[in-house]
Amino acid sequence: MLNRSIQPPVYPIEHIDMVQAQKRLLSNGIPVYFVNAGSQDVVKIDFIFEAGTWFQSGNLVASLCNSMLEEGSRNFSAADIAERFDFYGAYIQLMADQNYGYVNIVSLGKHLPAILEATEDMLKNAVFPEHELGVLIDKNKQKWLLENEKVRTLCQKKFTQVMFGDEHPYCINNKLEDFELIDRDVLMQFYHSYYHSGNCRIIAAGRIDESVLNQLELHFGGTDWQRNLLNAPQYDICSDPQKFHHVEKANGMQSAVRVGKMWVPKSHPDYIPLSILITILGGYFGSRLMANIREEKGYTYGIGSFVLSLKHYSYLVISTEVGNEYVEPTLKEIGIEMKRLQTELISDNELETVKSYLLGEFLRDFDGPFALAGSFKAINDFGLDYTFYDRYLHSLRNITSAELIQLAQQYLNPDDFYTVVAGSKN
Repeated sequence: MLNRSIQPPVYPIEHIDMVQAQKRLLSNGIPVYFVNAGSQDVVKIDFIFEAGTWFQSGNLVASLCNSMLEEGSRNFSAADIAERFDFYGAYIQLMADQNYGYVNIVSLGKHLPAILEATEDMLKNAVFPEHELGVLIDKNKQKWLLENEKVRTLCQKKFTQVMFGDEHPYCINNKLEDFELIDRDVLMQFYHSYYHSGNCRIIAAGRIDESVLNQLELHFGGTDWQRNLLNAPQYDICSDPQKFHHVEKANGMQSAVRVGKMWVPKSHPDYIPLSILITILGGYFGSRLMANIREEKGYTYGIGSFVLSLKHYSYLVISTEVGNEYVEPTLKEIGIEMKRLQTELISDNELETVKSYLLGEFLRDFDGPFALAGSFKAINDFGLDYTFYDRYLHSLRNITSAELIQLAQQYLNPDDFYTVVAGSKN
């Protein structure tokens, strides 16, 4: 009989036996990475193209081109596509970010042939109908007008501008007049340049058997959508020499704050231990910034720090919104918390708390086939392999307060950070 008055032993996690992605090439060379896991007959397939803002010739081109893929193709109208996905209980998500354009679908395995038929025509034969384009532009104009009334939007746009320069594709600098420069020909040119088999990779997860792989070969393995791969453009960063910037928003009750700097890439040996340090600073609910600025001072409902890792550059940002009268005190406390990490050893209790939190998050990243595929994409985007996660687990188990204070002294000098505030000065 178990003696329930005695706590069972706790064993440290030394290694995780995760289901790793396998690779297969379609006949035309498209790499298919697939995670065959899960007990349900559900499949998620992500079609990923290097077709983000990095490649666009003008603002809004990448996002609007991506959004128009479901607005009509040679054999399916927009209504046909929507009805096909709705009838079979499937889901489609279109998205474009700084580097990639995505077409993500989720379907029951038994309905996958019908869903892939529509997806194939969207990817190969999009027609960009004028009426649907006009409606989409009008909707996005209204969304732009609403978003640009928010201080967090104004702050983020200015922050990327001072970090990268106004002409850099990682700078968010869309203007209302940019919508007037969009027409069907511009989007069609971008579509033909970047949405083709030579610029595509596929990540599939769920119950991936030979029939699913054969369906991908049938619909996407042919030479009918091959085109020449264009050389990727190159851009230089042009950071603003001034460290503090204010964006005036008259009559606003709150101000948005961004404090950040360029960061090491995911392949850098300091990236993993730094991620632990940034979690302590502001990466979870019990972080230093939350405990001080939210819980103790009451300046904000929430504040956090995170690293945005992009293909070509990474940056660290501390983000919050506070009452206008608390902007200066908040900035002061952010600097104080950075200095504390540079001068005071983190207690064993706090470090163990953060390690336990991060270990739980780490395990969640591999819980289920879709999470496994997401974790694979997180390394595949940067040319890394699964040893990245072994190194992460090793660092999480073994990092010390002495190592963290050295990292803070090297990377968290407040004078190196850009500060952007959007709101009313009065």
